[in-house]
Amino acid sequence: MELILTKDVPTLGYANEIVKVKPGYARNYLLPNNLAMVSSPAARKDRANKIVKAEEMRKVRFSNAEELADRLARISVDFTRKSSEEGKLFGSVTKEDIVTELKEKHLIEVDKKQLHLSVPVKTIGEFQVKIRLETGISGMLIVNVQAENHEELAAAAAEAEAAYAAAAAAEAAAAKEAEEAGE
Repeated sequence: MELILTKDVPTLGYANEIVKVKPGYARNYLLPNNLAMVSSPAARKDRANKIVKAEEMRKVRFSNAEELADRLARISVDFTRKSSEEGKLFGSVTKEDIVTELKEKHLIEVDKKQLHLSVPVKTIGEFQVKIRLETGISGMLIVNVQAENHEELAAAAAEAEAAYAAAAAAEAAAAKEAEEAGE
């Protein structure tokens, strides 16, 4: 069944676009909720200008979405998280984390509802995240999750402990010299 959308429908299209849907979807959802109207020759004639503009906007949106999909395929998002010895994260990397990282590091704005995680990101490794950009156009993003380097943390702690021990030894030596000088 051919309809003209009167309002934007997230999974279907934008206002004034002509779309083909199954009759039940039109009859039970789109038409009763005033999201679409039947595409008759009279309705197309009334909305001809709007339909032409909607088709132009649709072409622009699709070309922008294809460019963004290509760009997403070339980049990756890296996260460093605390984890156990087995590689399980204490927490997870969420859709919001990915959206924030994309916005801050790569200046790409997407809605978290557009992201599709096939499995929750709760372990160390590389994950493929599908981002639905437009109807029929999706981009794949690589998310790398690495563990905080426990060896670096241990080395920093050992270095701080050594510095403290050296300072304590120097203080003890100074106190001993002062004691010997006082005798």
